Amino acid sequence: MIKISLRTLGFCLAQALLAAAVCLPAGARVLNICDDVADPLTLDPLKQFSDKNYTLCWQIFDGLVRFSPDGKIEPALAVSWEKAGPDRLRFHLREGVVFHNGEPFDAEAVRFSIARYVSPETGFPGYYFIDSISHAEVVSRSVVDIVTRHPDALLLNRLAGLVLMLPPKYLTEKGPEYFAEHPVGTGAFVFKEWEKGRLVSFAANKAYWMRGFPKVEGLTFNFIPYEKQVDALLSGAVDLLTDLPGTRTLQVKGDPRLAVLKKPSFYTMPVALRLSSGPLSDMNVRKALNHALNKENLIRYDLLGNGIPVSTLSMPGEAGHNRDLKPYRYDPPLARRLLAQAGFPKGLTLQAVIKRNAERAAKIIVSDLKKIGVLVQTTVVPDAELISAVKSGKYDMIMGSSPDPMCHAYFIQAIVLASGSPFAVDGDAKFDELLVEMVSAPDDGASLKKAEALDAYVYRNAMSIFTYQKTRLYGLDKTLSFSPYLSGMPCFYSAEFSGRDI
Repeated sequence: MIKISLRTLGFCLAQALLAAAVCLPAGARVLNICDDVADPLTLDPLKQFSDKNYTLCWQIFDGLVRFSPDGKIEPALAVSWEKAGPDRLRFHLREGVVFHNGEPFDAEAVRFSIARYVSPETGFPGYYFIDSISHAEVVSRSVVDIVTRHPDALLLNRLAGLVLMLPPKYLTEKGPEYFAEHPVGTGAFVFKEWEKGRLVSFAANKAYWMRGFPKVEGLTFNFIPYEKQVDALLSGAVDLLTDLPGTRTLQVKGDPRLAVLKKPSFYTMPVALRLSSGPLSDMNVRKALNHALNKENLIRYDLLGNGIPVSTLSMPGEAGHNRDLKPYRYDPPLARRLLAQAGFPKGLTLQAVIKRNAERAAKIIVSDLKKIGVLVQTTVVPDAELISAVKSGKYDMIMGSSPDPMCHAYFIQAIVLASGSPFAVDGDAKFDELLVEMVSAPDDGASLKKAEALDAYVYRNAMSIFTYQKTRLYGLDKTLSFSPYLSGMPCFYSAEFSGRDI
């Protein structure tokens, strides 16, 4: 005979009543999404560092804080926070939250999660961007302190953009390899299935801490080659295409079932350069590359006009953006003179690795550079293989579109230029020094001033090829209500099929 304790029976009954109380809207259905061409390497948020991977993980996991669609920091698993010292931020946690396996979320889960993020044994690829965090200290079951190595003006941005909460007992018992393919979080959706090479699917978390959410029965992320994505939208195989090519907007608009949604985004195509050696160590060569690029044509032919030129690596709307800087003008004759002054009157050859989602833009840039005598030999890799390609040391430049998950000028600058970044070809000591000064500033006002000064330093020294800020185009079912995020990495807890046109 199987014996069930009254406590266990009571817990099961409570869970059943909660599930029954959280009803999905009438007409709710699974939302089919296309956001990428290929599988992630893992669903463990600490084992991969890419925007596509984070979009998947943010459906399953929550952080202490998060960004709203318009880039504002808002409560998530923490309901409030305050300074508890110059290097300490105290968080008051949301009570009654459980992980998908029934494990309680509490201060110990925060301590465990932070410890895993900062542990060298974990090998988090994005560690550089959270390396100010030392550890977490449990104050009580629902109160926890995040302790930093120094005052950190960007701690909330780091936590909102990059740090997710993990289930200590489940991960310890199952191990990281199992967890990577069977993730458990507190998020709006529960992992259901990973059909490799085809899709990842999630079911609605009916015990989600946000009452009344999510609004759909589940999510299916479909991995579809670029050339077939729009056809999948037109056929009804997917309800939402998160990166609609500008060349296909008229076709999508012509379908009475579909709509096109435009959203300015913190999304750009930064180009990381080898700054310490070779031809690109000469500032005149780097300036020549910037004067060789016709940004208006790049925006016209890559984005069909859905973007604006940028002066540096930051974008309008980001905290820390320097509005006084003007884009390098398109001037091929000047670019050739600068090359000659640098000792390359007959041009030069460079090696570049291209992230697959930036291939079209890269071709346009490469074509412009060829016109001034700079031949760029390219290798295209999928998103999941970019870090290993950078680490190979073979390349003079890295091209790949990137969002800003921190909604601050810091992120794109650091990911392209900081010595510790997994995506930087190499680093610049002065840049690193100025970056630390900006992060360690005593208050937000001082930090923003230093951020603008850092932006000017990057601009004056032409430390990248500066391109554009992208306006994202989404193709979607007209009955789908969906809020795009400035970061370009949406959460779908509020997505809803309304039964009527948007």
